[in-house]
Amino acid sequence: MEAKDCQNMEDIRAEIDSIDKELISLISKRATYVNKAAQFKKNESDVKAPARVDKMLKERRTWAEDKNINPDFIENLFSNMVDFFINKEMQEWKK
Repeated sequence: MEAKDCQNMEDIRAEIDSIDKELISLISKRATYVNKAAQFKKNESDVKAPARVDKMLKERRTWAEDKNINPDFIENLFSNMVDFFINKEMQEWKK
């Protein structure tokens, strides 16, 4: 259902819940790739990869602008997600 087709708050909430569930599923799928990437990293610098993170965040900002969503919000969202996965990966890598 498109937002324009919603007739009431229940329709809107149901669609938002559906989108959120899909977002969580996609983040879970992304995590499987992050976990796989850890196998190819040889040191702490490879795990943190600051140049890659900077490049990725700039790209996400561009994508946000293309979709007319606040790029600061998107950068913050991805930065938090990447920080979480890097910290998790560092714990695994140190084992």
